[in-house]
Amino acid sequence: MAVKWRGPFPWLAAAFAADIVVTIAAGYFLSQGVVDREELTALVLVSLAGATVLFAVSWKIVEFLTVRSIRRMASEVRAIAYGTGRDGVDPERYFMISPLPEAVNEVCARMVKARVELAEGMSAATRKSEENSSRLAAILNDLHEGVVVCNQRHQMVLYNQVAFDILRETAELGLGRSLFETIAREPVVHMFDILGNRPEMAGRGVPFLVGSIDDRVLLQARMTLIRDEGGTVTGYVVTMVDAGPQLAALVSREALLREVAEDVEAPLKRIAMAAEDPTAVRREAANIGQAIKRVTDGYQKMLSGWWPMADINSTEFLTFVASRLGEYVKTTVVGLPVWLHGDSHSLVMAVESLIQRTADQVGATEFDLSAGSGETDGAWIEFAWAGGMVEQALLDRWLAQPLVALGRMTVKDVLQHHAGAELVRERRDGGGALRIPMRKGVEQHGHDRQVLPGRPEFYDLSLLEQARDTGAMGGQSLKSLTYVVFDTETTGLHPSQGDQIVSIAGVRIVNGRILSGESFNRIVNPGRPIPAESIRFHGITDDMVKDKPPAEVVLPQFRNYVSDAVLVAHNAAFDLKFLRMRERKMGISFDSPVLDTMILSNYLDGPEAGHSLDDICERYGIEITERHTALGDSMVTAAVLLRQIEALEARGIHTLDAAVKTLDIAMILHERQRVL
Repeated sequence: MAVKWRGPFPWLAAAFAADIVVTIAAGYFLSQGVVDREELTALVLVSLAGATVLFAVSWKIVEFLTVRSIRRMASEVRAIAYGTGRDGVDPERYFMISPLPEAVNEVCARMVKARVELAEGMSAATRKSEENSSRLAAILNDLHEGVVVCNQRHQMVLYNQVAFDILRETAELGLGRSLFETIAREPVVHMFDILGNRPEMAGRGVPFLVGSIDDRVLLQARMTLIRDEGGTVTGYVVTMVDAGPQLAALVSREALLREVAEDVEAPLKRIAMAAEDPTAVRREAANIGQAIKRVTDGYQKMLSGWWPMADINSTEFLTFVASRLGEYVKTTVVGLPVWLHGDSHSLVMAVESLIQRTADQVGATEFDLSAGSGETDGAWIEFAWAGGMVEQALLDRWLAQPLVALGRMTVKDVLQHHAGAELVRERRDGGGALRIPMRKGVEQHGHDRQVLPGRPEFYDLSLLEQARDTGAMGGQSLKSLTYVVFDTETTGLHPSQGDQIVSIAGVRIVNGRILSGESFNRIVNPGRPIPAESIRFHGITDDMVKDKPPAEVVLPQFRNYVSDAVLVAHNAAFDLKFLRMRERKMGISFDSPVLDTMILSNYLDGPEAGHSLDDICERYGIEITERHTALGDSMVTAAVLLRQIEALEARGIHTLDAAVKTLDIAMILHERQRVL
C-alpha cells in the first residue's frame, strides 16, 4: 500500500533536510575558509539546536500518530473481543500504522465468524442435551424404582419423582444437598467402600437395606459406581424401593406360618403318644410333620431369595464389625478369609448386637472374630471370648430383640434370612464361642480364573543362610513366636535382570492365630512396564500401579510391620532376593530368622509329594481364596505354617533353633535331590 503523505510529515521532512543542508554547508565553508571559527561555531550550535528540536518534534509526532493510534486500536479490538456488535476497525483512522488495521480486521472477522459458529453449535448442543435430559427424565419417572445419583461427596446431582415421593416425608430433597439428610449414612458408606475395594463387583451393583434417618421408611436399595474414562470413581447411583410394606407382610406371614407349625406339631406329638396303634400314628404324624417342615423350609427359602444378598469377603466384613466395636470392646479378626453370601448391613447390626450383649452379660472385653466354611454349602461366622458361657434362654431373648435401624426387625429375623437362627454355643478353654450359620459365596470367586502353574522353585541358599541368627528367639517354642508370613508379586522371575516388586503383602501369626484383620497389603510402582505374561498371573496392570508409591517407600513400611517377628514365605529365597536387593540403598535390613514352608513340606511329607502351594493346600485340606494375589497367598501360607508347626511338634521339634537346623538339613538334601 502506498504511503499517504499528509499531516506534519512533509514539514518534518523539510526540516530534516534543512538541518542536513546547514550541517554540510558549515563543513564546506570551514574547509574553504569562507567563514571564521566563531561564525562556524555559532552555525554548528544552531544546527545542533535544530537537531534537538527536530528529535523532540519527531518523538511527539511518532507518539501522537503511532503509539496513541496503537493504544486506541487495542481498546477497539478488546471491545470487539467482548462482543460489542462491531466486526472491525476503520483503517482510515490508523493510516500511520498500515497495514496492521487490515490484518486486525481479518482476525476480527474470523473471530466473529467463529463466535457465531460456536453460538450455533452451543445452541444445537443445548437443544440436544435438553432433549436427552427430557428423555432421561421421562425414563426415570417411568421407573417403579427411586433413582438417586450422587457425587463422591454424597451430594445429590439427580433424582427422579419416585425417589422424591419415597423420601419427601423424611426431609426436603434438593440438588446439591447431602443424601444423608434423608437416609442413614452407615449402610451407604459401607457399600461405597466395598465397591471401591472390589472393582469386580462394582459393575453390577450390590443390594443392601437402608433406613431413613427417622426410621420411618426401610428401603431395599442397590448401589452402582460411576467411573470416568480413566476408571476413577466420580460418584454412584442408588436405586431404591420402599421395602417396609412388603417386609412387614413377609415377616407377618413368616410369624403366622411358624405359629401354625408349632400349633400343629404339639397335637401331633400327643396323638402319637396316645394312639392305640402307635406305629401307624407315629408314621402318619411324621409324614404330616415332614410336610409342614417342607412348607416352612420352602417359604423360608423364598423369603431369603427376596432378601438383598451379595457375596461378602469375611475378613473385610469382620474388620468392619471390629471397627464399629472399637470403643466398646477389643476385637481381633483371625483365621483365613472365606466368601459368604448375605446382606452385610443387616448382618453387621445383628452380629454387633450379639457381641455387645455377650460382653455385657459375661464381662468379656476381648473377642476373636473368625469365619469358616465346610465342604458343602455351609459356612459360619464365629466370635469367641474369655469368660462365662451364655445360657440358651438368655440367647433366645437376645434373638427376639428388635433392631431399630432395620425397621424393628429382630436379630432372629436377620439370621433366619441368611441360614437360620440355630446358633451353636461352644465351651472353650477359659471361655466360650458362638457360631452363626451362613451361606457360602455363590459366585465362586477366583474359580473362573485360569488355572496357572505355580512359581518355579528358586535357589539361592546364601539368602537363607543369612537369616540363621535366631538370637533370643531360638530357644522359644514355635507356637509362642510371632510370625509374619509374606508374599510378593513381581514383573517377572529374574530380580538380577531388572524385575521388580508390584505387590507385597503380609499377615501376622500371634499365639497360633492368623490375625487376618491386621494384614499388610500394598501395590508398588515398579518403575517399568509390567509384561503381559506376568499380568496373566497376578492381574496387576500398568494403570493400577501408575499412582502407587515405589519400593523405596513401601519396603521400609513393610520392615516396620515385620518388626522382630520371624519371616515366613513359600519358596522364601525368591521373595527374599527382591527384598535384599535394595537393602543398602534404602538403609534397612531384613535380617529376621526365616522359615520356608516349601522346604518344610519337603522334610515333613517327603520328596515324592508335591510341594507347590496348591499341592500342599490340597493335601492339608486348606481352601484357597484369591490365589496369585500377594495377600491371598500370604493367608494360605500362614494356614500351611500352622499345620506344619503341629507336624514338627509331633516329630519332637518344638523350638525355633530345632526348626532352623531341620530346615538346613532338609534344604541340603532337597538341593542334592534336585541336582541328581
